[in-house]
Amino acid sequence: FWKKEKDREGCLSFPGLWLEIARSSQIKVKALDEKGQEIEFSAQGFLARVFQHEIDHLNNVLFFERLTFLSRWRVKRQLDKK
Repeated sequence: FWKKEKDREGCLSFPGLWLEIARSSQIKVKALDEKGQEIEFSAQGFLARVFQHEIDHLNNVLFFERLTFLSRWRVKRQLDKK
């Protein structure tokens, strides 16, 4: 398994909310192209983070759901105040 790195991450769905999220520093992705053919590629650094964030969206996961329960509770309180 590849090393995880924490970095500040935001989301267009939650403007102004920036959180420290741990994600793999490298990933390997298997997907289908527009013709239904399987493709595979690797990504590192910021691009790997972007792909993981967007794949989470496809799986109905929001970036703050990657936090611990207590951290999510703090974020929810912060969002409720806005």
